[in-house]
Amino acid sequence: MTAYDVIVTRENNLWVADVAGLTAATDVEHFADLDVEVRDLVAGLTDTDPEDFAINWRYEVNGRDVTDQFLRFLAVEAELREQTRRAQELQQVRDTERLALLRDLAAAGLSQRAIGDAVALSHQRVHQIINS
Repeated sequence: MTAYDVIVTRENNLWVADVAGLTAATDVEHFADLDVEVRDLVAGLTDTDPEDFAINWRYEVNGRDVTDQFLRFLAVEAELREQTRRAQELQQVRDTERLALLRDLAAAGLSQRAIGDAVALSHQRVHQIINS
């Protein structure tokens, strides 16, 4: 897979990305837009798909290389987003299973207070969930 070296700097309140080897650059106002914009630039200049090449990022601020710290931070951010997505999926599954359990316990004749005690909810919340 072809890889392009990109040096990102901060100039005039913009993030500037210089693509080595292509004598090309782009700038964006928001850091989060860098990947998409650089990939679009390279794809347009090389007539390839934006996912058909790798980018080796280098981040410099006032001549100081901050690449390692940026990459560590971005990796943690990506992991946190994935864990958050997974947690949301689990919450949806939990809510579905909890509703089924609450309805089964109610159908079996258990009071809403006892059901709430079993699943760590107030009896009022049990009533809301069962009747939603």
